[in-house]
Amino acid sequence: MTSHQKTVLLVDDEEKLLDSIAQRMKVLGFAPFTATNGMAAIDIAMKNPIDMAIVDLQMPDMNGLVTITKLKEIKPNLKTILLTGHGSEKVRQATESLNTFYFEKDEMGGFWRFIKQLNTDGSVVVIRPAATSQSSAIPQEQGKHQADAYPATEIEIHPHRDFGHAAERAGGLSTDPRRAIDMDRPRIVGETQAMQVLRKKIERMASLDCTVTLRGEPGTGKELAARAIHAGSMRCDHRFLAINCANFSSDQLAGQLLGYQSGNLAEAIRTRNGIFSSGQVGTLLFDKVENMPLPMQDQLLSILDMADHQRSKGGQETGIDMRILVATDTDLAERTRTGSFNQDLYQRLGLFELTLPPLRERKDDIHPLCRYFFDKYRKELGKQVASISPEVIKILVDYDFPGNVRELKYIIERAVILVDGKTIERQHLPTRFLQEMKPAGLKVPRAFATLAEREKRYIVEVLEASNGNKSKTAETLGISRAALWRKLKRLKAEQPEH
Repeated sequence: MTSHQKTVLLVDDEEKLLDSIAQRMKVLGFAPFTATNGMAAIDIAMKNPIDMAIVDLQMPDMNGLVTITKLKEIKPNLKTILLTGHGSEKVRQATESLNTFYFEKDEMGGFWRFIKQLNTDGSVVVIRPAATSQSSAIPQEQGKHQADAYPATEIEIHPHRDFGHAAERAGGLSTDPRRAIDMDRPRIVGETQAMQVLRKKIERMASLDCTVTLRGEPGTGKELAARAIHAGSMRCDHRFLAINCANFSSDQLAGQLLGYQSGNLAEAIRTRNGIFSSGQVGTLLFDKVENMPLPMQDQLLSILDMADHQRSKGGQETGIDMRILVATDTDLAERTRTGSFNQDLYQRLGLFELTLPPLRERKDDIHPLCRYFFDKYRKELGKQVASISPEVIKILVDYDFPGNVRELKYIIERAVILVDGKTIERQHLPTRFLQEMKPAGLKVPRAFATLAEREKRYIVEVLEASNGNKSKTAETLGISRAALWRKLKRLKAEQPEH
């Protein structure tokens, strides 16, 4: 262990998951200690310097909350994270009282973004969930053991640049920011005609300082394309910032994003207030722009006018010196017909468009995508797995991928975690791929299911396709997370007891 490494104590009674997290922690530059129960964790903490503890909730001898309480008695300033697959509002409130971060195992993406930022250069902006917070967005420098400055409920994190780029700059490998980004430019995988055309369009649009609308189904890679545009632009040495416009539907969260004093998007950008306070933004992506409230759509239209004016004048008159990109997975033209989207803004955004094709329309790219994610995750996880079986590749090529590339990524990551041998086989795929195929030509009597049964099967299928992530499942189903929670609760209640 080197002197500059941060030490992390991992506590979980599931040894396979524990080893997987420990391997990734090593890749990210941490020095992990592992314990399979609370007593072992306390013993390690008493004998070793620990910077942070990540503790599972459900353990046999003492649960995670008790373990964290005991650890903080030993090390009062210890930064702690509760990682659980059995979350509830009561548990969340308990973590607040312990000044502990809270992440659910079915939403590990946010957890890993947070962990990566702890060991990288630069700033992040953390926004409290609107239901539990009244404070504004808090900019915070990372890499200085200051994660304990965040209140326990602040878990939504927006990185200011790609992690590889940040690490490269921190390591002093290049003093030329354009060259640094070129070396770690977001990679858009695929050799089909559609993807070759897409990459050429991205390259052309990157050199233009104009607004671009990215269209495509959820999971097709719209934010990745936006990052590629930013990386190839003249603004690549400044921050890339992505904002989910669904957050603006809450006045409270909008106030946190923009700053409570004004709550005005243009003013927040001009004065670098709220989420814009942690450094100059070079490219700003408004994701799910169709969810932006109409009053804020008017503000966005004004911002585009001011940005064009500033570029044409070549000065700093407007204070809005950034590039605006927007992304949508819906038909904005239909939104304008129903009156839920600003007609003038729609026409303005339609000048330059990029459409990302769904994965089912470029099946020849599934094999290289599998190889890309396979190589990525076996290196990150330190696994010795050597290949993916031809049967698995055929199964994935024959699948329609309603979740697109994002779903494929989760499938391969899950398989790499589960595999113990040298090859990923069919049994390492999610359960929806494990049912035996019926022999060709075999006719069976047709049985009809009730609507309730069909709904249940569909919810379970989408949940599995989303790798258990409830937020993505709710988005795919077109319902709120609360509505999904109620449906899952009802389905669980309907299951027979054994």
